[in-house]
Amino acid sequence: MRTAALKGNWNPKARRAAAAALMEFFYPVHYEIGTALEDVVRANVLSRQQAASLWLIRSQGENGYRMRRKDIEANIRRWFEVTSAAVSRALRAMMRPPLELIEIIEDPRSGREKLVTLTPKGRAFLDSVAAQATTVLAELIEDVSPELADSAIDYFGHLTRGFERAQTRGRIRLISHDPRAPKNEKPLLKGDDG
Repeated sequence: MRTAALKGNWNPKARRAAAAALMEFFYPVHYEIGTALEDVVRANVLSRQQAASLWLIRSQGENGYRMRRKDIEANIRRWFEVTSAAVSRALRAMMRPPLELIEIIEDPRSGREKLVTLTPKGRAFLDSVAAQATTVLAELIEDVSPELADSAIDYFGHLTRGFERAQTRGRIRLISHDPRAPKNEKPLLKGDDG
């Protein structure tokens, strides 16, 4: 299965079995490791929503330092199930002393749009917590071979690009609980054969 998987031409049953095995890592990776790394990024001064907002700007923002406010809001609302008002409060708190990590400015391309921009203090803060999180992650993988670490990096790159392609193609639909839905209904990607 491994050789076929590397070539991307494996059968749907084997692919589904691999996906099921990978799903068993969802809790430890997302909640345990992810939360531990997020706590490092929070640095005992930020909420989870604030830390996620800053990291979103760093990873998805223009040049890693600015992003449209409405894009930040849409993601934070989806990830944390919070209101627009809660996102606004979290962002405003990062503008004021003692944090002063961001500023919200008018987008020069559109007078109605706002941009959230990291201040020099915000960039320095993110650089510092990223270095600390990298140290924590380096400790977690100290017994991992360089080859396995390279494979993990390659795997997460493929997974991320696959997710982005699926979103672009509209194949991933958000599943909301419907009490009227049959108990045996399985969430699928659009076009999935099951």
